Amino acid sequence: MNLKTNDPIYTSAQQYYSDKLDYHNFRHIIDTLNAAENLLLQCDEKNINYDKQVIRHAILFHDAGFAENHRQNGYESKEDYSADLASSILADTGETEQHIDAVVTAILSTKMHATCNSTNDSIVRAADLSGLASEYAYFKSKSIDLYKEREYMTGKSISWEEYKQEVYEIINNFLQCQIVLDVDIFADGNSVFRQKVSDNLEKLMKDAID
Repeated sequence: MNLKTNDPIYTSAQQYYSDKLDYHNFRHIIDTLNAAENLLLQCDEKNINYDKQVIRHAILFHDAGFAENHRQNGYESKEDYSADLASSILADTGETEQHIDAVVTAILSTKMHATCNSTNDSIVRAADLSGLASEYAYFKSKSIDLYKEREYMTGKSISWEEYKQEVYEIINNFLQCQIVLDVDIFADGNSVFRQKVSDNLEKLMKDAID
């Protein structure tokens, strides 16, 4: 997505991502922005309206502060913490209250059991989860990144077999909430998306770590 790397909002967001994390680092944000760009092109083809700046800002901040302990900072979830960081920074840069509210809502739409109430929300959630339906090699590599990150974040070891069962349940919980977006793999009630994710999970459950 066409964001200038010297944009103050871009640089402000980037500082909240830790290179110590294998998955929820700023590379994930770039990947999510690229996934959103692809979705927006398809929305344009179908004349689906959206607010590109809301989507950009929501994606930039949707995992901000992920390496921090959100509960110690007084937040119920990591998404709540990220949304508050976004709200403060966007207010400081002069964004309108309406814009900030839309960005916050879009960030909160990335929660596991969230409901998307707008096209902006749906695009942000779809972009964030799109990697689940990617080619299996990519899906597995990201699963391994999350496995390493989990051990780093918790400070506890877990076997690959235990982790696979854990991630299987987490991803299936994410799939329970339909993304209402009539493009690509999310059309027709997310049927193609769900099938691709299910296929990846089935392969992962049988696979060993390299």
